[in-house]
Amino acid sequence: MGCFMGFKSPRLCIFLCYAKHQTTKTRKLNHMDTIDALISPQGSLDILTLDEINQLHKSASTGLHELFRQCCLAVLNCGIEEDDIAVLLKRNAKFDVEVVPQTRGVLLQLSNAPSSAFVDGEIILGIKENLYSVLRDIIYISNSLLANETTQTGTQLTALVFQILRHAQALAPRRKPKIVVCWGGHSIKTIEYDYTKQVGYDLGLRGYDICTGCGPGAMKGPMKGAHIAHAKQRCNDYRYIGITEPGIIAAESPNPMVNEL
Repeated sequence: MGCFMGFKSPRLCIFLCYAKHQTTKTRKLNHMDTIDALISPQGSLDILTLDEINQLHKSASTGLHELFRQCCLAVLNCGIEEDDIAVLLKRNAKFDVEVVPQTRGVLLQLSNAPSSAFVDGEIILGIKENLYSVLRDIIYISNSLLANETTQTGTQLTALVFQILRHAQALAPRRKPKIVVCWGGHSIKTIEYDYTKQVGYDLGLRGYDICTGCGPGAMKGPMKGAHIAHAKQRCNDYRYIGITEPGIIAAESPNPMVNEL
């Protein structure tokens, strides 16, 4: 027994083998199981007017529902190595999400959600935040800004993007600008991924925040590298900003490092 990971105790060796087996088995089951959950709002959608609540509920239940559902499913599958939207939708065919009105805001009712997004029955906080980012941008922004069909010129489109970023609180006027945009594909070789991590690490040591397309590959690497560097520098206000669109997010789910979607 002395040759097993340097431990001499047979009892300890047996425990380690058993724990490893149990963890793997649970992980496999988690990918097959689903969970129903009612989650509360985060951020700017925690207090809304009655008109805003009714408008959100109406939009989420009609024309934008399927788009909203697919984007929520992508967020719930955060960290899953699957970039085929058809496979993802087939695997989660019974998944649905409903906007539930309440007195001051809205709740999200998740039905048959992948259990990999939960720990001990509680949704992972980062995933919960990103779900409400999806609600904010797809439904709230669509109702408030995209209803204006005359938005066609370059100046108007620029103003629209500015309003979307401002509403998402991506613009921080009283903070020193220190965001570096790192762009690249989601399917890259290991040597390329390692390079993106090194780039993020070097930026993080210098106190820079990272902005990418929020997916895996070259979009995850810089954030992961920066996270290690930020920890070394004891930074606690770092920003990992992910910018994407409905047509992309379903195939490139947000990576776990994103804290502003």
